[in-house]
This record gives sequence, structure tokens and C-alpha cells, in this order.
Amino acid sequence: MKPTAEAQLQFLQHIQRLFEDGSFVATYKYALLMALAELAVEDSGRSDPLVIPMAAIGEKFADLYWAQTLPYASGAPGCSPAILAQNQGKQAAVINGLLRLRTAGMQTIGEARRSSDWPDVVRDIAQTVAGMPIQYLQNVGGTQVPFLYDYPLAERGKVNLKPGVAFMLRTFAALIQQLARAGWLNHVRQNQRNHQAIGRVDDLEQFMFGTPRAALAGVAPLLNQIQSKKCFYCGEGLPGTPDVDHFIPWIKYPRDLAHNFVLAHAGCNRRKSDMLAAERHLERWVMRNADYGDEIAGELKGFAADLTCSHRVAHWAYEQAITAGGSGWVVGRTTERLSTSCLAMLA
Repeated sequence: MKPTAEAQLQFLQHIQRLFEDGSFVATYKYALLMALAELAVEDSGRSDPLVIPMAAIGEKFADLYWAQTLPYASGAPGCSPAILAQNQGKQAAVINGLLRLRTAGMQTIGEARRSSDWPDVVRDIAQTVAGMPIQYLQNVGGTQVPFLYDYPLAERGKVNLKPGVAFMLRTFAALIQQLARAGWLNHVRQNQRNHQAIGRVDDLEQFMFGTPRAALAGVAPLLNQIQSKKCFYCGEGLPGTPDVDHFIPWIKYPRDLAHNFVLAHAGCNRRKSDMLAAERHLERWVMRNADYGDEIAGELKGFAADLTCSHRVAHWAYEQAITAGGSGWVVGRTTERLSTSCLAMLA
């Protein structure tokens, strides 16, 4: 059942209080909020109340922290490369766990997921999450405010979201992501242990949450072949160095999924910007993944490749836009109203 407008407003007030009055001594709480929002999106409304295994949260933490297991270097004079500190004490246990995979030679999160050590690392991360941020996330002003889930947890190894919470996490996922990322960035910047690496001018957000350009460039050869060297959107021939576009915009779901990549002209990519693509493009994307999904998953091993998850994320994004009366980008400055037939393609 859809929560009432009053319940949704109260939820947002709780989120606001959490960021304004909550205690963030480490970055784990930001990661937990982002993980819960993403997992609610990926469930695509199938479950309410939504029960989330702690292992799934552990995997999300691994995704979120993976890039931050590399030394950061701003390039500013006097700054020295260093792995960013996530708290005021010793290095975060999640970082140390993932460093085990780095030192074993894993260079991408895709390689890490295929490692025989992955289940043990995720289990350890899940135990860390259960023992710290799960317990303290909802502490606001020294008081436990259980608006997301009850604590202590009703079931060992599972987080039982309260009725309606998964719906609201999906509805406000973009806002929660933006608030959590801003808070996380600010926390890392203000940590004195990071000042020697960051300096005054930095590209910290791209380092922490973006995808390296080299990694995206590696996607192009396969997509060029699949798309016959034509722009996914306008169908015209592609130049030597086309743009790799997130079909479901990064701002709506800031995670790299192999099946979400398409190649486009720089101009088409800029025009589409943060909009959803129109129905005609969605139909072509669904057909592309039906025809080449296995090949994409097999070749783009540096990225998560789960076609079911990609479709659930797309369903969520289009459902949100349709409910709001939104439009999809066609070409140039042309848009068209999105309809429920988009959802039928993703059923």
C-alpha cells in the first residue's frame, strides 16, 4: 500500500533530522543510507515490507568503498598520495577487508566479485555493518528514532524495513543519494588525517564516486561492434572517440551496470543529459540487451552484469517519471511524454 502524503512528509523530516542532528563519526552511515536506497530500487516494489539480507548490504558496501581503496592524489603542490581515512581512528575495517582483494591482484570490482576470497570479505563487511552503522544509524540527538527498521533486529542477519519504507526509499532515492554523498564528501574533506592528500583543490567526488575514464573507454570497442559504429540514439555514424552514456542516467542511479552502457555522439549525450530516453530508445535498449546481454556480461567483466537488476532499475526510473508526468528525450531539443507502455517493456 502506498504511504500517505503525511507519512511521506514525516519520512523526509526524519531523513532531514538524521543528516542535521545525527552523529557521523565515520562514513559508514552515509554508505548504509545509500545501500538501503539502492537495494529498495533494485527490488522494484516486489516486496513490502522489504527484508534485506545483511550479505546484500555487505556487497553494496564493497561496491561503494572499492574505488576508495586506491591512494588518492589531488596533484596539488605539497600533497602526498594516500588512502583516504574514513574515520578519526584507525583505518575503516571495510577498507582493510577490500585491500585484501587489492593486494591479491584484483584491479576491478568485477574481478573482486569473481575472487574465491569474495564471500569471506563480504561476510566480514556484513558483520562490521551489523555491529556498527545498523545499530547507530537511527540515533538522532542521542535518541533512537526507528523510522526505517526496528533495532535490535527481528531476525539475525536480516534488516526488516518497516511497511512503506521501501516505497519511500525508492521515491526519494535520488535525494537520499545526493545528501549522503555530500555528507560523505564533507566528512572526508574535514578529516585532518586526509589534509595531506587532498590539499585545497581536489576532484574528490569523481575519485570517490565516479568511474575512471580509462574503465569507461574500455567499454567502447564491444559497444561499437554491437551498434555497428552508429550512435545509439540518432543512428548516425560515430566518430573515433564516442561518448559512453549511462542509458538510465547516472544521477538517478549512480552505479555502473554493464547492460546500462550505450555509445553516443557527444552532442546527443549532452542533449539527453540527465533525462530518461524516450520510449523508442527504451524499446531499442531492451531489444539490444535481449540480443546481446550474454555477450555484454561476458566481455565487460570489470562491471556488475545483472540484466534482471538493470531492468528493475529501469522500471523504477520510468515508473517514477511517469507518475510525475515526465517526458523522455527523443533527439535534439525534442521530448515526448512517457507512458505506461514503457513499464510493459520492462515487466
